[in-house]
Amino acid sequence: MARKLVELGQRFREADKPRSLWEVEFLYNDGHGVPHARLRNLLTKVDERTYSCSVIMDTKRFKPVVAETP
Repeated sequence: MARKLVELGQRFREADKPRSLWEVEFLYNDGHGVPHARLRNLLTKVDERTYSCSVIMDTKRFKPVVAETP
């Protein structure tokens, strides 16, 4: 089974807060090799949080934002 990847610049909304908007600004593996991503809140610009990529890809926690094409 292919794993979904979190990529730089990807945007997400918290599943329980549809007005939230987060963007992936940094990716790294921790000391155990677990991939993590730092997200920046695009609405406040000052709030940032780090989550494991598996948490970000859990649709009970975050929903990916699909880019609109003109």
